[in-house]
Amino acid sequence: MNILYIVDTFSIIEPMGTLQLSAIMKARGHQSFICAIDDGNALNRIAEWRIDAIACSFMSTEAGGFNALVREIRQYYPSIPIIAGGPHPTYYPQIVDSWGLDAIVVGEGDHVIAELMENLYSGKDISHLMNVHTKQFKNQQGNLVEDLDTLPFSDRELLKELAPFKYIPMKSFFATRGCPYSCSYCFNSAFNKMHKNKGEVLRRRSVENLIQELEEVKSNTPMDFVRFGDDTFVMKYDAWVEEFCDKYPKRVGIPFYFLIHPNLASEILISSLKKAGCHSIMLGIESGNEHVRRKVLDRYVADATIKKAFDLYRKYDIKVFSNTILGLPETTLKEDLESLNFTLDCRPFYSGFTVFTPFPGTVLGEYSKQKGYVKGSDDFAESFPISMQSGSMLNTVTDRQRDIHRNILVLAPIANLFPWLRKLVVEKLIYMKPNWFFDFTGFLARNYCNMNIFPFGKSLYTFVQIFNKVVRIDKKNYATQKKVLPAKLPVLETVKV
Repeated sequence: MNILYIVDTFSIIEPMGTLQLSAIMKARGHQSFICAIDDGNALNRIAEWRIDAIACSFMSTEAGGFNALVREIRQYYPSIPIIAGGPHPTYYPQIVDSWGLDAIVVGEGDHVIAELMENLYSGKDISHLMNVHTKQFKNQQGNLVEDLDTLPFSDRELLKELAPFKYIPMKSFFATRGCPYSCSYCFNSAFNKMHKNKGEVLRRRSVENLIQELEEVKSNTPMDFVRFGDDTFVMKYDAWVEEFCDKYPKRVGIPFYFLIHPNLASEILISSLKKAGCHSIMLGIESGNEHVRRKVLDRYVADATIKKAFDLYRKYDIKVFSNTILGLPETTLKEDLESLNFTLDCRPFYSGFTVFTPFPGTVLGEYSKQKGYVKGSDDFAESFPISMQSGSMLNTVTDRQRDIHRNILVLAPIANLFPWLRKLVVEKLIYMKPNWFFDFTGFLARNYCNMNIFPFGKSLYTFVQIFNKVVRIDKKNYATQKKVLPAKLPVLETVKV
């Protein structure tokens, strides 16, 4: 069976969930192909590669584009099996009733993907498969994958010859699955509730299994920087961390990046990871107001704890990429400005900001819907902004606030890099009308920071390829228009109907 995996876009970060499922299907003798909606050739690829089944994975911000694509595919290929998974189908499974999908997978798909795809293709029954929803039935959640070491390594061959991945010597890996925290704005709060009594939420691969995959990728592809994409890469200094910090520098020896909660910063943990090769981390501030963090975000971390964490990372020369959310429910511009100033006080290397998006299934998303802060349930189906860098979709946020948010997004990294500009940015520039000059200078600052957070090798050709991709993504991030269905179907180059 020839299976086409469709994602929204090819960025510098590999679609790791798709690579995992492809590896599972390849182990059963099936062929894998991949394309991105952003490249505009999905329909032609179906004919060119003689595709037998399609699997889509997408977030809520990408739902509109996938809905449009599925409708187009159905007009040319009414009987080809199409399934969907990922965050949006998991937390808003109602799409299976209105989209042209044969089935969706809610939650982890590792245990069901093979039988689901094979049975759909051969016309066999799928009604017994846990985690699967169709128009006819909605099955319960099955158990989580207990032993991550039993899963095959991600299918890197799927991307090996594709731009921009073939030019980028940074590779992503996952050491764990799950997150023990239940922050109200995050998908993990819904995931943890959905899988109660279905196994341990936080699971780890063995260090040896992880190191073996790292060694394999390093020997087969150019790799000079490692990105660990885990929600919770480490929780504390323990035997796993001790073993990782011993084996990683000896057998891999490449600088790496990971995400961590500010509550977890400790001298022994940070010093050990630095010696192992840690170059940079992502640490979420989320709000500069401690009351908002606790009461709105269910994020129980004190101001002093966050500042202490930043001090420790600076002490060990680990570059910190922070994230702070603007436009949260039950807040005003006052809290947004507190968040801006608190972030700048913490002095991260890269001060990143996003705009709150009420994702379905999350506590804060459902709260926003119940309070009428979004227009209605339809917004949870396909009308999300296409980026968390776009303007707020809450009706409690004014256009004036949206303009200020836009300026904070693009100018905060400049104020952070050049502290002597902070007063000008915070007191004057963010209140001006957004303009191309702010966008351009912010673009330069953000990408300078990105290149230092992820300092993988770049030839001139690689730099140009990445630059073109980043420009496309940046334009998309700040677009105000929503994705809509085309007025007419495109002319296909290779499809025979």
